[in-house]
Amino acid sequence: MGYNSASPIIFGGISGVVTALTSNSPQVGTKVNYEGTEYIYVYNGGDRPIYPGQGIVAQTAATGYTGTISSVAYDRILGVVVHTTMLTYTHGWVAYRGLVDVYTSAAIDTGAFVTVDADGYFTTYTCGTTGKEIGKVLVKSSAATNVKAACYISV
Repeated sequence: MGYNSASPIIFGGISGVVTALTSNSPQVGTKVNYEGTEYIYVYNGGDRPIYPGQGIVAQTAATGYTGTISSVAYDRILGVVVHTTMLTYTHGWVAYRGLVDVYTSAAIDTGAFVTVDADGYFTTYTCGTTGKEIGKVLVKSSAATNVKAACYISV
């Protein structure tokens, strides 16, 4: 027997952020599939904005879907900010599965696996490290830092 489900109705789209939840706002932790990419609704409880292409990680193991920009490599990632900068103390949608552009902290080759690094960047995953591979590079970044690479992620 198959499993059938429907994504929740989204009021306002997935590209904006809000500072205060309204009666039409989704609950934090709500998941939705939009144009082939899966998103989750999270809260940026950190003291820094998170820009498109950067990762958002759980602040602590107990905070659920409240996140911040990664402060060290290999934090537990919630997703990647895709559309709009998440200012401090705002709610918004982040991609957790699908095709996205990510910022890299170093050059990454096509086909390499990636993991979250410090300051919201992504870096090449090395087997045996404390991190977790969360994606694969489809189009490599150049040799510079702070350059986007097209990736398929699955957090």
